[in-house]
Amino acid sequence: MFRVNNMPPEERFTRTVFGVIMIGAAFFSWGKWIVLILGILFLISAWQGYCATCEMYKKMAQRPKT
Repeated sequence: MFRVNNMPPEERFTRTVFGVIMIGAAFFSWGKWIVLILGILFLISAWQGYCATCEMYKKMAQRPKT
């Protein structure tokens, strides 16, 4: 069993963002389109080997240099 604590922080961030967006989309009539677009973006990123949310996390989580 793969535990959340064993995941890299950027993967944990990505899964959390996608999960929150998908849960939030369930409350709107047009939410299925949001989930469809997220699915397509996920497949494209997996095919390309590039994780945009991972890069976003790395930029947000940077500590200021002193």
